Amino acid sequence: MMDFKLVTKNLLETYLGSDTLNKVAIQNFLDANVSIIGTGKQEFFKNIDHFLSSFKFDMEKRKNIHFEFKDLEIEENVVDDQCVFTYGSVQIYGIFDKEVPIMHLDSRFTIIYGVRDGNWKVLHIHHSIPDKEQLEDEEFPITLGKQVQQARHEVEALGAAYSYISVIHLISKEVELIKKNRGYDPKLDVNKVDIDEELDLINRLIAKDCRESALEFFDFDTIAKRLEGRNSLSYPFERQDGTWMLAMVVPQKVDEFGRVVSILIAIRDFTEEKKRELEQEEALRQAKIKAEKANEAKSMFLFNMSHDIRTPMNAIVGYSQLMKKELRDPKLLHYQEMIEQSSQLLLSIINNVLDMARVESGKMELDENYDVVGSVSKLVCGAFEAEALRKRIELNRNVSVQHKNIMVDTTKMQEILSNLISNAIKYTPEEGTVTIDVKELPYDREGYTLIQTKIMDTGIGMSEDFLPSLFELFTRERNTTMSKIPGTGLGMAIVKNFVDLMDGSIEVESELGKGSTFTITIPHKIANKDYTNTNIESNMECDIDFKGKKILLAEDNALNAEITTTILRDMGFEVKAVEDGILCVNEIQHQPSNTYDLILMDIQMPNMDGFKATHCIRHLCQPEKANIPIIAMSANAFEEDKKKAFDVKMNDYITKPIDFQKMEEVLKHVLRSS
Repeated sequence: MMDFKLVTKNLLETYLGSDTLNKVAIQNFLDANVSIIGTGKQEFFKNIDHFLSSFKFDMEKRKNIHFEFKDLEIEENVVDDQCVFTYGSVQIYGIFDKEVPIMHLDSRFTIIYGVRDGNWKVLHIHHSIPDKEQLEDEEFPITLGKQVQQARHEVEALGAAYSYISVIHLISKEVELIKKNRGYDPKLDVNKVDIDEELDLINRLIAKDCRESALEFFDFDTIAKRLEGRNSLSYPFERQDGTWMLAMVVPQKVDEFGRVVSILIAIRDFTEEKKRELEQEEALRQAKIKAEKANEAKSMFLFNMSHDIRTPMNAIVGYSQLMKKELRDPKLLHYQEMIEQSSQLLLSIINNVLDMARVESGKMELDENYDVVGSVSKLVCGAFEAEALRKRIELNRNVSVQHKNIMVDTTKMQEILSNLISNAIKYTPEEGTVTIDVKELPYDREGYTLIQTKIMDTGIGMSEDFLPSLFELFTRERNTTMSKIPGTGLGMAIVKNFVDLMDGSIEVESELGKGSTFTITIPHKIANKDYTNTNIESNMECDIDFKGKKILLAEDNALNAEITTTILRDMGFEVKAVEDGILCVNEIQHQPSNTYDLILMDIQMPNMDGFKATHCIRHLCQPEKANIPIIAMSANAFEEDKKKAFDVKMNDYITKPIDFQKMEEVLKHVLRSS
């Protein structure tokens, strides 16, 4: 496609700057039937011959006056492969004897190009210059040529594509009809009509669904204001016959203050473009549906994979912990520790993949509960204390806050800090230092506190080039093979998404060989006094003895049932195991009240799952049986699974593979509360 901006520039240079007709090379681009409209002196030309004749006459009148233009601004609008608009503005200077400026005009132009006989041609030139009183007696033409006021009716079109063209004078409210095709109101055959008739035409031609927006667009009381600083406005609309039209509005005339006082409206058929647009929108909609289904299928696969992997993982971790109690040989203990570490790494990878799947699906939500500032960092540091000790890394933790009691999604906060502290220890060489600094920043939001957590290490650091991509998916500066440090490249992306979910921010400073500093700043709601006191009192309650307590275990996996039974018996419980939800409900129904102190209920079981079994138990007639504490025990580790558990009035939720120390804490809490 040709360079329309360059052709437009050459066209302007031709009629403003040429001294002789020999320089009018632009005529090759002018269609024989081009319509040329100039305002200010109101010049109109029937065709190119008319224009060139006038141009020759103008050369004689100009004498020692030549025209220059400055500050040319050109915009381009490709309508389709048959029609292109260029429009813009230019400062016109009339120079006498090449030294003395005798005029300065601020002008606007619109030029329409179209294909004629296989070649691009200029179909219409519209040039707008404000009237200047002092120019009324000038002998030379101001715009495109000689004044031909009487030739207005001979202007046939802005171009073959346009079926309706009119000039609207915004002050007098008059409409001057330049062109209309069949299908428009017969009353518009007259040269001038009232602006209300124009609006009435719009109202009758346009489909009902488009009328309100169309009348807003064609609001002639506001259109001048909307055109300020713009070269045009456009509006696609549907007619009552189902066809689509495109209306273009350009400033036709401005006053000495630069205010638009008349506009040019051109309307053309837009049906084919709209049809393609609707087809593209439908294709995009179908593509979106397809992508959503694919994403849903991926999420379902990952969720199912999570359950299927966690079930055998529970057996691996459980038997490993049972084995540890019996081992005395240092070499075998080392082997057991390696199995446990590898299991935890595998579980971490599974959690990361699933967390990202949930973030991408938009299902990730906050689940805020009471906590104390610094407790999560203390818990995470404790989890990595052994690894830091093994590498002789100094692990420091400082907490300095005024408002200690907050509401926070503890699980997500724990994952944020676990990823960052784990990386700090992982990438810090032996005898290095890792520091976690937690402090409260000034914050003016009532009822909230702003907590900043810095994780600083003296590790290997990161290059400046890598930092911009740090939080992208699957991104690592050194892969596992090169660095010998395992990881998926998901941890930082998860951290960033969780921090964003909490309306917080994360920043990183790093230098190769000098370590890294991650700064997380998150606002937290301050826990109210009653909530705080209740939690403090519950945390101060005395310990509980499990000896003699009876648990009914509903678990369909034999290995998991064996492991859980063994661990519970070591805690002091008496345990009876059943294989599905039906057997669990039958056991509670047929045994005397208070036979069992608590039920550990697996979720995915044959015949009847844990949710249905809990529902049945909660609706038993005997209150002692209906209100028995029930703890979910599932390989599904997602928030909606926990929500389902609480919706059927389960008391708590434990995920597999089971951390038996955490399970012991949950059992104590539930039994203490019952």
